[in-house]
Amino acid sequence: MYRYLIFETDHWLVSHRRDARHPGYLIVACRESKGELHELSIDALQELGLVLQKTEKLLRSFFAPCKVIFYKLGFSSGFSCHFHAAPVTQKLLSEIVAHCDYTNEPDGNDAILFLSRVYCERPLTEAESLTLNDVVNQLRKAANTSFNRDGLTPVP
Repeated sequence: MYRYLIFETDHWLVSHRRDARHPGYLIVACRESKGELHELSIDALQELGLVLQKTEKLLRSFFAPCKVIFYKLGFSSGFSCHFHAAPVTQKLLSEIVAHCDYTNEPDGNDAILFLSRVYCERPLTEAESLTLNDVVNQLRKAANTSFNRDGLTPVP
C-alpha cells in the first residue's frame, strides 16, 4: 500500500488503488483494524470528513472531473474500513455510454461497475505499472504542495 500512498493522517491512509488503470482511483483506508464505521474510534470518525474533503479537492484539482464519487463496500474480510474514491470525467462517461452493457444515461452505479470491471480486477502490465507510478508521484507531489499546511503528513 505504501508504494501507492498519496497522503496520510493520524487515522487514515489515502493511496491509489494498486490494480486500477483509471488515473486517480483512490482508496481511503482507516489505520484501525476495524471493518465497519460503527466500530471506529471517535478520533478516526472525526478526522474522516477532513480526509474525504481533501481527497475530493485533490482529485478535482488534478483531474477536473464532472463528479468525484465515493463508496464503501466492505464485503471482503480482512480489510480495514475503507472508501473508494474516483474522478468521473466526461471521457469516462463517454466510454460507459459507448459500452453495450450500460445505459445511455450513466449514473454513479454505472461508473462504479464500469471502473471495477474495465479498469481494475486484473494484474497491471509493465507499461500500466509505470503509468500508475507516474500518476502516484504526481498526485503525491500535488498533495504535498497543496495540503501540507492542513496537517497532512508529506509522503517522500
